[in-house]
Amino acid sequence: MHVTAKPSSFQCNLKCDYCFYLEKESQFTHEKWMDDSTLKEFIKQYIAASGNQVYFTWQGGEPTLAGLDFFRKVIHYQQRYAGQKRIFNALQTNGIL
Repeated sequence: MHVTAKPSSFQCNLKCDYCFYLEKESQFTHEKWMDDSTLKEFIKQYIAASGNQVYFTWQGGEPTLAGLDFFRKVIHYQQRYAGQKRIFNALQTNGIL
């Protein structure tokens, strides 16, 4: 299983011409940022449902806008729930921040 998470929703620090989020921003009514309880449950349930190797991909918008503290929590929760499983993280970013 492979899941892509969007911690910063559609939030981005660029306005690329090809970005389909720009024209749809007014349609998004959910929270712009993944809250702590959602993050914790997502990680806990995803690890429990995965095999011995667990792959997380963080995407956006721009996922680094979630901040370093957010990704510290990611690692904390992954370590808490991983047991003997191996955890892998990938980050899809524009590399600006």
